[in-house]
Amino acid sequence: MNSTIVNTLKSAAVVMTLCTAAIAPQALAQSSEPPRLQDSADQLLYRRAFEVALWAMPAADSFAAREAVKRDLHGKPNDVAINTKPLNSDAHLIALQTQTPYLQGALDLRDGPIVVEIPAATSETFLYGTICDAWQRPLDDIDVGKGGWDEGKGAKYLLLPPDYKGDVPVGYKAMHSRTYLQNFLIRSISTGGWDAAVEYAHTMKAYPLAQASNPGKTTFLDMSGTVYRAAPVFDAGYFDLVNMVVQEEPVNDYDQTMLGMAAYIGIEKGKPFKPDAHTVEILERAAKNAQEYLIQISNGVALVPAEGQPGWTRFNLHKEDIAKGRLYVYENADGMIDYQRRAAIDYWAYVMPAVLGSGTMYNAAFVDSEGRPIESTKNYRLRMPKDFPALSFWSVFAYDGRTRTFIANSMKGRNLSSLDKLVKNPDGSTDIYVGPTAPKGLESNWIETIPGTDLFIGLRTYGPEKAVLDGAYKIPRFELMK
Repeated sequence: MNSTIVNTLKSAAVVMTLCTAAIAPQALAQSSEPPRLQDSADQLLYRRAFEVALWAMPAADSFAAREAVKRDLHGKPNDVAINTKPLNSDAHLIALQTQTPYLQGALDLRDGPIVVEIPAATSETFLYGTICDAWQRPLDDIDVGKGGWDEGKGAKYLLLPPDYKGDVPVGYKAMHSRTYLQNFLIRSISTGGWDAAVEYAHTMKAYPLAQASNPGKTTFLDMSGTVYRAAPVFDAGYFDLVNMVVQEEPVNDYDQTMLGMAAYIGIEKGKPFKPDAHTVEILERAAKNAQEYLIQISNGVALVPAEGQPGWTRFNLHKEDIAKGRLYVYENADGMIDYQRRAAIDYWAYVMPAVLGSGTMYNAAFVDSEGRPIESTKNYRLRMPKDFPALSFWSVFAYDGRTRTFIANSMKGRNLSSLDKLVKNPDGSTDIYVGPTAPKGLESNWIETIPGTDLFIGLRTYGPEKAVLDGAYKIPRFELMK
């Protein structure tokens, strides 16, 4: 990784541009049929559960990550997950990449403030990322690391729980949280290569403020090579995550009505959540149908047309969504919380940065160059020009649309980039192939899909130049192979 790449990645806040195709209406109708309802009470239970599933989406992501640390990595609160090897389909983390190691996990403030030490950047390596509360609102509206508040100088960030009444010690950057659970995602980036980035990542620290005079060693848990289910599954167990949110976290004023809705399905603060078998069946259907609905409304709710790029869309973020003090609350000028749009965006995103910029741009394609829905049974080619306007590099990704992570193919998922050793065409362009069949002699340029699974593919641009951002340069699109 060269210095140009580092200069680009230090502004890792993203502009995400996505291309989507509408789900066939008949497919949604078949999958979203409610279960057999015995009476009007069942009908109300189903409808309320469906809305609660949408409302709780950001927090369900956070609590799923916390439970994964305990269940899959055998960790405890405040341990830090790290991938010492590039991620693959064993890691169920939403739409992450393979170019850098990640530090990820959950911090619990119920026993008091937590300190997160971000080390100072070196001449070749630095950290960048975001710490969010349980509803994925960046703490104090800032990021951390070289592209964040400390600008690579390093800092001791003090995470304060919502009921904290004590003094803030000197030497800390206080971050006031509105919840007890915190979620974080931090990248380690190095010109020295992967191993150097991993070694440097281990210099981050997390410990209780009460131990600041003699902090113990931070425990790092390697999520490489193990099945790490840190994203929620849309089944009846989804509502166990919702119950954790209700039981453990303070109530936002704007959530009072939704808490009433949750109470109707058996989730109420201070009371056990023990649905009977019939209720579990209805909750199962409601969660599955909520996922179907989030996929269907992506085009038009989560995503809107991108200026200057026909056929492509961008995240439907408004000025008030990213304003200081209102970051990712999704409250409009009239005070309405648009939890449906919030859920649709959070379905495809995880721990979004506090400061949005143009360090990277994500393009996901749901339709090919002729506007036909992309299918996992067909083979496609994306021809990347030699002069594609990326200051650093480009990377083609492929995810399972249901798990929102890497495809569980024979290679356990794969991303390909301009940094890889790929076969080039005589004119310097590079063909990337995506589909179930490998192109003969070009296996190095191939990402395998699994017929019958949902496919989420696209292009990351690291350091997009102005021409591609303003639409003057048209982004190449996936072509169906005959």
